Amino acid sequence: MLLLLLSMNLWAAAQDDSASPQQTVPAPAFGQEAPILNPESPPISGLDQPSLEMRTATRSFFSPGLMVSESANSNPSNQLNVGGVKSVTHVLGALDVQRFWPRSDLLAEYLGGGSFYNGGPDPVRQLETLAALGITRWRTGQLTLRDSFSYLPEGTFSLGTYGGAPGLGLARGGLGNGIPGGALPGTHFFGNGDFGAIGFEPRTANLAVADAVEALTPRSAVTVAAGFNFSHFQNASANLINSEQWTFEGGISHLLGRRDQLGLAYGFQDFLFPFPTGGDVQTHVANVRYGHIISSRMSLSVGAGPEYMQIYEPGIHSSEAHRWSLSALFRLNYKFSRTTMSLAYEKYTSPGSGFFAGADSQVARASIRRPLGRTLELYGDLGYSHHKRLQSFFGFGTTANQYSDGFIGAVVRKNLSRNFGCFAAYHFSELAFDRAFCGSSAACSRISNVNIVTVGVDWHPRPVRIE
Repeated sequence: MLLLLLSMNLWAAAQDDSASPQQTVPAPAFGQEAPILNPESPPISGLDQPSLEMRTATRSFFSPGLMVSESANSNPSNQLNVGGVKSVTHVLGALDVQRFWPRSDLLAEYLGGGSFYNGGPDPVRQLETLAALGITRWRTGQLTLRDSFSYLPEGTFSLGTYGGAPGLGLARGGLGNGIPGGALPGTHFFGNGDFGAIGFEPRTANLAVADAVEALTPRSAVTVAAGFNFSHFQNASANLINSEQWTFEGGISHLLGRRDQLGLAYGFQDFLFPFPTGGDVQTHVANVRYGHIISSRMSLSVGAGPEYMQIYEPGIHSSEAHRWSLSALFRLNYKFSRTTMSLAYEKYTSPGSGFFAGADSQVARASIRRPLGRTLELYGDLGYSHHKRLQSFFGFGTTANQYSDGFIGAVVRKNLSRNFGCFAAYHFSELAFDRAFCGSSAACSRISNVNIVTVGVDWHPRPVRIE
């Protein structure tokens, strides 16, 4: 997928470079006049979300970054019912690339490094993430290819623990978690969303998505998308459940006015699990969507609809179950004079984060960003998720029927100069199951708590322009 992204944009560059200077700036046409293709208010049935931020980077560049931090961690082994403060050193580096052509864009980011623990049987933990996004536009629409790869020692829901992680945020999900979703409920409708972890269980995940938008009229557009995601756990002794997920969706959007939009979306998901652990879960989801936006100030998206599930449970007495559920979402972004706030709630089916072979998930998140001065800025983040088992217990994952994962954190950043900054962060998270189990250690309990206090510095030199 990454090679396809690169070749697509190189082909577009060759097409643009071969054109005469007069042809590199296309004349106004149907696609450019169509409000439904406005990036500030994209089709509500598609994957892109409205943005309240102006596009600040119009030039091509690559930019490195480096962050070093020291943390005091109350549960460094990330186990159930375990305490004891230890120090942890994080070293993370990033490399961002932005390349713009008249009809296409390419954005890519690598973020990687390690965590060094004071003592323990495995004092070094590796973290690697890589993401890329390529866009090609034509007169009445566009095609977007997205790919996100990660190798992490724990789930991605609260990756913000690292506070001052460098880079643009594409590899961290800039989207909070993984690549931003749109159309149907669930920022993680296409996968790549793990919620909670016990112990250090390295996992490899990759999400690849292709989506297209085509304007039918200046007020209406159709959207289609397809994606594949997998999440594999490296430690077989932990008995966590690997998963693969295929997703297809399509929809139509219509502008009711300058500020209002109505959409209808349908999606199909197929969750595949290793035969002994869960078999197959298929879902059919239909959603009615409504969006309201006030340019540069507020965007609101709400949606709801039925979800039909077919659950195949393997085993000696294999069975097939049919179940109806509700899918729903609420997203609000508001930009005050000095403060930006985001609120989100989503209900959908998820792979189960390795604990379950499929889960009925509800996720809520709130974040805030506010400058405290010319060189000082505050970030706040609050999240909670709740998950219910969809299939019986087969000896893999956990014996619990449901669990919740929540966190709260804050980061204060200060720019020391054009190229250097420092930060202080606090993070608290709690993972709670409805019944006790032992996880990957001898400590049996229902709850795992983690408190982390971090201070660090980062280096972010001026971007190097690409001609």
